[in-house]
Amino acid sequence: MKHKAIFNILKSIVAGFCITSCTTFSNNTYSITEAPETIRKNIVFYAQQYAERDTAFLMGGRPYLEKNGALGLDCSGLILRVCQYAVKGTKYSLLFDEATVFTLYANFTSSVDKPDPGDFIFMGERNPPVHMGIFIREDDDFIYFIDATQKEAEETYKAVDGVTLRYYQKDDPRFLSFARLLVKY
Repeated sequence: MKHKAIFNILKSIVAGFCITSCTTFSNNTYSITEAPETIRKNIVFYAQQYAERDTAFLMGGRPYLEKNGALGLDCSGLILRVCQYAVKGTKYSLLFDEATVFTLYANFTSSVDKPDPGDFIFMGERNPPVHMGIFIREDDDFIYFIDATQKEAEETYKAVDGVTLRYYQKDDPRFLSFARLLVKY
């Protein structure tokens, strides 16, 4: 836990520096900010579009929704595509063209204590996270999220393969942290 706290402090310092102002290689100045509610709502909308499609887990998969037939994708591929769709046609753009769970965690998100729909959930047995999903909602007992994964059936859970809406107990130790997407404008 001590290492996680130190890492989060350093991450906040770097994110705070970047949020003020960053410069591209062409000397154009842009600002970095947390994704506003409209972008987060778009993230949920497009995640639900993927969840309604015929999907299967495929490591490294990053198909677009327009592709015909079954879609194979992994958790970071889902995040990448829904974020691309979420900012399309807005004044915002992504800070990345490609990203893994770790690079999203370390470089392109800002930690939040209380997630809103469209924020991210980083998961794993310990830091750094190895999996992520999109926060949808919570109730008294559960946190609901959309992710792309493949899991065998467990005693209390049916098998999962692809993009699905799932839930875990709020106090599940696999929830490592919540974060909000950083975007530029």
